[in-house]
Amino acid sequence: MNILAKIIPILLLYAAAAFAGTANTATTEKIADSALAKQESEAASQASITDSLAKKHAVWIKLEGDVEPSMFDFCARAIDDALKEKPDYIVFEINTFGGRLDAAFDIVDTIMAVKGPETIALVKKKAISAGSLIALACKRLYMLEATTIGDCAPIVQGGDGTPQIVGEKIQSPLRAKFRNLAQRNGYPELLSSSFVTPELEILELKRTLDKGTKNQRDTVLIIEGEKYEVLDKAEKELWGAPKILVKEGELLTMTDKEAEELGFSKGTFKDRADFETALAIERRSEVETTLGEDIASAIAAISGILLILGFGALYIEFKTPGFGLFGIIGIILIGIVFLGQFAPQLDGYIPAILLVAGVALFLVEIFVMPGTFLFGVGGIACMILALALSFSPSEMPEYIPETVETTFDATPWLFGLLYMLCCAAIALVFPIAASKYLIPLLPEGWTPMLKTDLETAASPTESVQEVSVGDTGEAKTFLRPVGQATINGKLFDVQTHGEIIEAGTPIKVIAVQEGHIWVGADNV
Repeated sequence: MNILAKIIPILLLYAAAAFAGTANTATTEKIADSALAKQESEAASQASITDSLAKKHAVWIKLEGDVEPSMFDFCARAIDDALKEKPDYIVFEINTFGGRLDAAFDIVDTIMAVKGPETIALVKKKAISAGSLIALACKRLYMLEATTIGDCAPIVQGGDGTPQIVGEKIQSPLRAKFRNLAQRNGYPELLSSSFVTPELEILELKRTLDKGTKNQRDTVLIIEGEKYEVLDKAEKELWGAPKILVKEGELLTMTDKEAEELGFSKGTFKDRADFETALAIERRSEVETTLGEDIASAIAAISGILLILGFGALYIEFKTPGFGLFGIIGIILIGIVFLGQFAPQLDGYIPAILLVAGVALFLVEIFVMPGTFLFGVGGIACMILALALSFSPSEMPEYIPETVETTFDATPWLFGLLYMLCCAAIALVFPIAASKYLIPLLPEGWTPMLKTDLETAASPTESVQEVSVGDTGEAKTFLRPVGQATINGKLFDVQTHGEIIEAGTPIKVIAVQEGHIWVGADNV
């Protein structure tokens, strides 16, 4: 009994200790599990933040075709629209042979003024002349495979029709612009100048330091050919034979690989998808050109032809008396060239402008120059085009009953096209019907159409059989060269051999052939 009394307290103490140890172990494990869960949560959160930061948003702006004021207008608007989206990158996809230097400078200044997003140039096919200047205006330059960049010497048309590089007055500010871009965006400054100046020879000197040791490295020096020539013999032996990067008399033009080796391009990619993957671009959007910008670009592409044809038509008009078809054509063609510069600003009003122009041309056909059909056809074409441009795909009527199920996506377009063609047919038929039934109802003097029945109509002039060579008379209208004249007291249709005779001038019959009376001025 005494022994049990001693053993039981000891067992109770051991049990309490064991229970406390178990509780401490469970608590420790619980704390450890909680800490591990917290670490995993923080790691997942950090991974989510890192993943979010890795996903970039890029806005694409395509600069293709000739560098013209229309391209600058589009570029300025596109950059403004892109900044509203607050992207990480603004990518300029460049494909151009160049163009006007003033437009290129405006585009460069606009790109350099961008704050916030990083500007990136991606050469799609070529960035030649002004295109290379635009490419270097961006913070970073990338190129697709088999592309080229360079050759920005300003040229003008010579007197013999051949292109000639302009003098130092233009080259100097252009070189300064390239140096400015190179200093600002980290491109090779001296090589950038060789884009412009063909007289500049660029050499690469390479020297190996600590050769044969772990610290072996190469020192590269890029200098002008003139500076290399003034080096002494010891310095030339130290650097060794130079490598010619740009020959004298040539302009720097690089392939994608050469641009990467010379420090211009940051990388070469197979396609756009490869480029977006490398830059972690997950979200993308593109600024599209408007109708007005497309029209301005198209007019700029053929502006030279339009000006030649326009001035040619005006020259013909000036060489012939009066004012006729050639004068109207010349004014229209030259007007298209100059008004095309305002097409981007008139984008929303183009259908209305075409409609007004169509009505005006149709009125010219009816009241001014009836029977030519040229203005009538042009007017109808303008009105149909205005009708087509006034529709948008979202507003085009579908004419599909709600109970009809269809999976053919082109059906709305086909019904919309049918609707538009019906409207065009009405626009075509109405003027014809109006000319036949409405215009003849106008009061005398207000209609250009003859109301006299052709069966009872009679010519106001006499027969040529009553005229003989040598008869004299007087011009009743301007003979240029066709008109009317009184001969022997009677009115006849006459014409001259290209001579212009004013009304009231004495005339003399010089020939009567095949129903035509040929006259000349009677100087007697």
